[in-house]
Amino acid sequence: MKCRYIAVLCAVLSLASCSGKNRQAPLLSSDTAPGKKAHTWYCFDGGAIKAIDDVRRAPMQAEKPWTEAVRISSASSAIGDGNEAPCAYAVVNRLGMIVFTGGTFRLYTDAAVFADRTAGNLVFQNDTPIFSLYKSTFFNASLANNATGGVHHFLVLFDTASSVFYPLITCTALALPAESEITDFVWDGNVFVCSVKKSAEEKTDFSYLSVQPKIPLLSLSPASAKNDLLISETDADAYRSQAAPVNIAFAPKRLQELASLVDEDTAFFVECRTAGGHSPRRYTNQMQNDDASPLSANALIADTYACLMFGDGTTYASGALYGRHIVNDGKPVAFRLPKLPAGYAYTSFAVSGTTMYAAWEKSDFYKTDKSGFLSVDLDAILYGSVSDAPR
Repeated sequence: MKCRYIAVLCAVLSLASCSGKNRQAPLLSSDTAPGKKAHTWYCFDGGAIKAIDDVRRAPMQAEKPWTEAVRISSASSAIGDGNEAPCAYAVVNRLGMIVFTGGTFRLYTDAAVFADRTAGNLVFQNDTPIFSLYKSTFFNASLANNATGGVHHFLVLFDTASSVFYPLITCTALALPAESEITDFVWDGNVFVCSVKKSAEEKTDFSYLSVQPKIPLLSLSPASAKNDLLISETDADAYRSQAAPVNIAFAPKRLQELASLVDEDTAFFVECRTAGGHSPRRYTNQMQNDDASPLSANALIADTYACLMFGDGTTYASGALYGRHIVNDGKPVAFRLPKLPAGYAYTSFAVSGTTMYAAWEKSDFYKTDKSGFLSVDLDAILYGSVSDAPR
């Protein structure tokens, strides 16, 4: 085991060597006390979560377009009430919601909600998880059901007290025809700016809506939504101004501090979520005239910590986890999650207490087969031994 983690640290060190002469962050050993594992692998199998020892040995799954495959499509952390570790949540496409509570988790499913829809875009309102549903016009054969009495979903909330899914706003309440789907939205806490895709025979049209609740969002219901929403048409520019990435220089300071440890010439794209927050913000770091494909990353900013994770598992963190002291006097630290085989990548993550949950999946272009998540003991990693090796 130690040999494997030494190899991991060497990989981080080689990656760090291009970070600039004055950029330094301590490297944390992923190793723990003998007999204790810092990581545990899980995969999705037959509608259940299964512990595995290696992603390559996860049960084979039928390769499907990412909109139709069982995979974690969105994850984030709640704020909590301060009396216990905040929960984290992951929307599992075609399956349900995972609730993470410290080092434990539970999957909640509802076939009526998830069975034939693409689920994602996790946001929060008053620490209540909300996510969207739509049907892919390319790959979903059940699109016609919208016009034959099927529920035409848009937003669903997960009631954390009862662990039940409730429809919040439907496309019907927004006066959208059966052949229209809201494929994306940006929610800033006051207004939803929605991208609407309408498919009819050989023609596809895009339009945009501004949707503003007139009452508290969590008080809405599909029956009352028509009267309790201000709905107006908007345009592509209004949507892009909210959804398009901006330069990393405009990111929150704590994210900039983590990103500054990455080689300034490295092109990357990061989706940044705020714990218990609204839609994520997107940032890019790319030199002018650089045509390289940017690396993909995800970030999470909470009250006491910030974390940035790249698709290869390279991770930067700063601050203090729930119930623990500040790491490294507030200066960022770096570690790397276990290396994934070719064709696999880490996609999103969330943190509950001192446990990080990093989603992984095997994909080829637009198709996905195996997927799951990695449970990471951050207490062992961040509060264990720290080397003085330079970045």
